[in-house]
Amino acid sequence: MLKNHPKIKLIINKIKAMIDKNILLIISILFLLALIEYILYSALNLNILDKDPSVSNHYLRNFAMTETNEDGLMAWTLDGDVLEKFPNSPRSEVQSPKMVIQSTPTESWTITAEHALDPDSLFKSIYLSGNVIFDKFDNKNNHEAQIKTSTAIIYPNKEIIETEKFATIVTPNSTTTGEGVIADVKNGYIKILSKAKRISYTDKGSEQIQGEKMIYNLEKKTWSLLMKEPDGKLGIKERVKTILKTKKAN
Repeated sequence: MLKNHPKIKLIINKIKAMIDKNILLIISILFLLALIEYILYSALNLNILDKDPSVSNHYLRNFAMTETNEDGLMAWTLDGDVLEKFPNSPRSEVQSPKMVIQSTPTESWTITAEHALDPDSLFKSIYLSGNVIFDKFDNKNNHEAQIKTSTAIIYPNKEIIETEKFATIVTPNSTTTGEGVIADVKNGYIKILSKAKRISYTDKGSEQIQGEKMIYNLEKKTWSLLMKEPDGKLGIKERVKTILKTKKAN
């Protein structure tokens, strides 16, 4: 038969060899494409889906940042040991934060803590925890007031700090304690929301005053008792819950 002719058989064998070679090449290409797709999928899965949102993936050590106001003057500075960012979350966290807020060109106040949580990294509201200390200074750098508490929320642009926890307020001639505090620097007062107790000191001795609510006037440097009003601690507790949800949900 024709196909058994030696020359024909040689041609057929060459064609089969070419086909076999191309099939192997095609199979190799398909295998390589499948491998590349797997590697890309794994990388995407690693970078987006499987990252632990409780473990930071970006951080800065010994950082410092400055915010200016609409006039280009310094509004506040923030520094700390570590600034951390987390995957799949807008929040930032700071270890050993220190913030200095410039109320006026000659007056400032500082706040320090062990830890800070900013739910959206916009530095509009910051949750502080661990040995929170607020210090207010006048235009001669005299120490006007100090607040010590365990946790607090700070609103840098509004110059407000608030806590529903027990706090101690020290002024030049008195020590006052209570549960729940709102310090509004722009409006010039520190308010104790419940269980207020004040001990003042003079050359003649000490005096103690107790009441449910008290307020300190930063300008007049005087304390006064307040009449009953809505419980401000409830609002603070709800704001704390809202901030901490960003950490628990991510």
